Amino acid sequence: MTGLKKAFLVNLFFFPLIAKSLAAQDAPVAYASLMNSPHDFDLFANAGWDGNWYIGFNSMWIVELTPPPQKSYDRVFVGAKLGRAKTRSVAGRPPWIRSAIDCDIYIGAASTPAWKSPDSYFLTSCQDIPVEGNSQEAITGTGESRWYWREIPLSKIQINQKNYLAVWSTTAEIIDASSGPILAAGKTSGMQNAWLNRGILGAPPLDPQEALETRLNEFAPALAIKFIASRGTPAADKISVELVSFKENQENYVWEIQVQTKNLERVRPEISIDAVHWTAFGRPVFGPPLQVTVSKSRIHDEVSLLTPGNARTRAKQAYIRITAWNEWEDSASTDKFTVIIKN
Repeated sequence: MTGLKKAFLVNLFFFPLIAKSLAAQDAPVAYASLMNSPHDFDLFANAGWDGNWYIGFNSMWIVELTPPPQKSYDRVFVGAKLGRAKTRSVAGRPPWIRSAIDCDIYIGAASTPAWKSPDSYFLTSCQDIPVEGNSQEAITGTGESRWYWREIPLSKIQINQKNYLAVWSTTAEIIDASSGPILAAGKTSGMQNAWLNRGILGAPPLDPQEALETRLNEFAPALAIKFIASRGTPAADKISVELVSFKENQENYVWEIQVQTKNLERVRPEISIDAVHWTAFGRPVFGPPLQVTVSKSRIHDEVSLLTPGNARTRAKQAYIRITAWNEWEDSASTDKFTVIIKN
């Protein structure tokens, strides 16, 4: 057999193995929602009429989803597309200086429209949602509505069966569209497997008969399930992060990083007190240049949340790192930075 024929047969033998390996590495992410694509939820949460689609202490949105059968999923996430967080004036400051009305947004996943404590998960802080603009003032932090995701146990989602997702706020101050963020919606037709409940008080109903209060028509809430299929390569081969530069001024720290990965999804700072347990905070960066600005005051606030108590017992330093995620939720981080906290 000639060398050329041997090479051809070897390549013919290994090509399917290589193709299978590449397919495992780049297995598509699957989404389940009431629209054809997560991009189809483009109403209410960006600008214009908000439809009164606020998420609040008294306002919970519910969808029923039935994911298709699939056996190779390794991870599952539930999410909501949010925007137009609200701001308020700051005492003693000019009217154009405003701060976000902070609140906590929770998401629930269950096989019935009743969500006990183990079925509920923290999704995001309103500080980290793009804020609503103002035609009279220059407001910083505005932007397009974004998807926020939370990983949950695979056992929480029933494949090829009904699943109920819900989103609400646990913050008592958030009671209308002037105080709460807006949930995005998709335009469709007819009655939806979706409901609005304006009778809650910061917690989802435990009785399925009480949950499905008002069925929705024409509009579909932006709630979805995200499935990550099994992939064959180690995480280090899927994504890597390199620090390009670091700057500090009187009010902020600024990091610039370079990321090597496919389908980069977001870059975000993380904070830790012990350099072991990390918490993401701040608004994500979604595309180049991958420059992340973190205010020193925000770091101080995060440390106060992580170590509650008076100034004497509060942590005197914290650690910051910049982390990148791709669509498959693989992540990589910079080395940690030590930040001194001044009380």
